[in-house]
Amino acid sequence: MNTVLDLIGVALVIVATLLIGVYGLRISRTTGDFFVASRTVRPVWNASAISGEYLSAGTFLGLSGLVLLDGARGFWFPIGYAAGYLLVLVFVAAPLRRSGAYTIPDFIEARLESTSARRVTSIAVLVIGWLYIVPQLHGAGLTLFVVAGLPDWVGAVTVAVLVAAAVAAGGMRAIT
Repeated sequence: MNTVLDLIGVALVIVATLLIGVYGLRISRTTGDFFVASRTVRPVWNASAISGEYLSAGTFLGLSGLVLLDGARGFWFPIGYAAGYLLVLVFVAAPLRRSGAYTIPDFIEARLESTSARRVTSIAVLVIGWLYIVPQLHGAGLTLFVVAGLPDWVGAVTVAVLVAAAVAAGGMRAIT
């Protein structure tokens, strides 16, 4: 492996991501622009973005580890994972879009007319998000360790800063 070429490839991905974020910043002017990209992202692009996020480094590392630990029985988990993905799209994404809410806590508060339910849902979303992001950052650390021999924390910090910058700059359009 050529470490210099590997790092150039990583740098190009970072630059491309930042350019997309800056492009999204130029377009985002309202809350709708920021959270739902003005609802102008075509379904195929949105589905691709959701699928890319769903089938991520954390997923592949986790499923590989599960199969390694549990053997053939571990293959049932990815089947449930795929079925769960379809259920999320049908029972969460579609009603959320129809309701006009931007987040699941927004939807829950509007549907149940309860700020307490919104708070509980917000905490659940944060916990799930944390459990989701930790394997992502670990995968980024492992990737930069394998590619360039850098410490694990460098990859995790790089990805966290890059994603935060892209989200802050361009909202959902930049992320999609």
